[in-house]
Amino acid sequence: MRETKNTVKQTVAVKVTLNKGLVQCEPCCAYVRRGQTIDWGSAKDKSFAIHLGYDSPFAIVHHQSTRQQHLLLKIAKDIPYGRYKYTIALFDGIRVWIEDPEFIVRR
Repeated sequence: MRETKNTVKQTVAVKVTLNKGLVQCEPCCAYVRRGQTIDWGSAKDKSFAIHLGYDSPFAIVHHQSTRQQHLLLKIAKDIPYGRYKYTIALFDGIRVWIEDPEFIVRR
Protein backbone atom coordinates (compact mmCIF):
# COMPACT_ATOMS: atom_id res chain seq x y z
CA MET A 1 0.00 0.00 0.00
CA ARG A 2 1.43 3.35 -1.01
CA GLU A 3 1.24 6.22 1.48
CA THR A 4 -0.42 9.38 0.20
CA LYS A 5 -1.66 12.52 1.89
CA ASN A 6 -5.06 10.96 2.51
CA THR A 7 -3.98 7.37 3.18
CA VAL A 8 -1.69 6.30 6.01
CA LYS A 9 -0.99 2.64 6.75
CA GLN A 10 -2.40 1.72 10.16
CA THR A 11 0.36 -0.81 10.92
CA VAL A 12 4.13 -0.45 10.64
CA ALA A 13 5.82 -3.88 10.51
CA VAL A 14 9.22 -4.47 12.12
CA LYS A 15 10.88 -7.80 11.29
CA VAL A 16 13.22 -9.15 14.00
CA THR A 17 15.97 -11.55 12.91
CA LEU A 18 19.13 -13.08 14.34
CA ASN A 19 22.12 -13.06 11.99
CA LYS A 20 25.40 -14.54 13.27
CA GLY A 21 24.77 -13.38 16.84
CA LEU A 22 23.41 -9.96 15.89
CA VAL A 23 19.78 -9.02 16.48
CA GLN A 24 18.56 -7.03 13.50
CA CYS A 25 15.34 -5.05 13.20
CA GLU A 26 14.09 -4.05 9.79
CA PRO A 27 13.58 -1.21 9.53
CA CYS A 28 16.26 -0.42 12.10
CA CYS A 29 14.48 2.83 12.91
CA ALA A 30 10.72 2.69 12.42
CA TYR A 31 8.96 5.96 11.60
CA VAL A 32 5.41 6.04 12.93
CA ARG A 33 2.61 8.53 13.37
CA ARG A 34 0.17 8.96 16.20
CA GLY A 35 -2.61 6.39 15.97
CA GLN A 36 -0.54 3.80 14.08
CA THR A 37 0.44 0.40 15.47
CA ILE A 38 3.94 -1.09 15.46
CA ASP A 39 3.87 -4.84 14.72
CA TRP A 40 7.07 -6.65 15.75
CA GLY A 41 7.46 -10.19 14.43
CA SER A 42 10.29 -12.72 14.47
CA ALA A 43 11.31 -13.87 11.01
CA LYS A 44 12.25 -17.37 12.20
CA ASP A 45 9.62 -17.80 14.90
CA LYS A 46 11.94 -17.10 17.83
CA SER A 47 10.71 -15.85 21.19
CA PHE A 48 11.59 -12.24 21.98
CA ALA A 49 10.86 -9.45 24.42
CA ILE A 50 10.75 -5.67 24.17
CA HIS A 51 11.48 -3.21 26.96
CA LEU A 52 10.49 0.41 26.29
CA GLY A 53 12.19 1.99 29.32
CA TYR A 54 10.76 3.27 32.55
CA ASP A 55 10.72 6.89 31.34
CA SER A 56 8.58 5.92 28.36
CA PRO A 57 5.11 7.48 27.94
CA PHE A 58 3.57 4.02 27.48
CA ALA A 59 1.51 2.41 30.23
CA ILE A 60 3.09 -1.02 29.68
CA VAL A 61 6.85 -0.96 29.12
CA HIS A 62 7.65 -4.68 28.95
CA HIS A 63 6.20 -6.94 26.24
CA GLN A 64 7.04 -10.61 25.74
CA SER A 65 6.23 -12.90 22.82
CA THR A 66 6.13 -16.63 22.35
CA ARG A 67 6.98 -18.40 19.10
CA GLN A 68 4.88 -17.27 16.15
CA GLN A 69 3.40 -14.41 18.17
CA HIS A 70 3.65 -10.79 17.13
CA LEU A 71 3.92 -7.90 19.57
CA LEU A 72 1.69 -4.93 18.85
CA LEU A 73 2.10 -1.42 20.26
CA LYS A 74 -0.53 1.21 19.51
CA ILE A 75 0.90 4.73 19.34
CA ALA A 76 -1.47 6.95 21.34
CA LYS A 77 -2.98 10.01 19.69
CA ASP A 78 -1.44 12.28 22.36
CA ILE A 79 2.07 10.80 22.62
CA PRO A 80 4.82 13.43 22.35
CA TYR A 81 6.66 13.51 19.02
CA GLY A 82 10.26 12.35 19.15
CA ARG A 83 12.66 9.41 19.42
CA TYR A 84 11.94 6.40 21.60
CA LYS A 85 14.75 3.93 22.27
CA TYR A 86 13.85 0.42 23.28
CA THR A 87 15.65 -2.82 24.02
CA ILE A 88 14.81 -6.00 22.19
CA ALA A 89 15.99 -9.40 23.44
CA LEU A 90 15.75 -12.48 21.23
CA PHE A 91 16.15 -16.06 22.50
CA ASP A 92 17.67 -18.59 20.09
CA GLY A 93 17.15 -21.63 22.32
CA ILE A 94 20.61 -21.33 23.90
CA ARG A 95 21.40 -17.64 24.40
CA VAL A 96 19.61 -14.32 24.74
CA TRP A 97 20.77 -11.69 22.22
CA ILE A 98 20.10 -7.97 22.78
CA GLU A 99 19.83 -4.87 20.56
CA ASP A 100 18.84 -1.24 21.25
CA PRO A 101 16.97 0.16 18.22
CA GLU A 102 14.54 3.08 18.23
CA PHE A 103 11.35 4.31 16.65
CA ILE A 104 10.42 7.89 15.85
CA VAL A 105 6.96 9.36 16.29
CA ARG A 106 6.74 11.99 13.57
CA ARG A 107 4.27 14.65 12.60
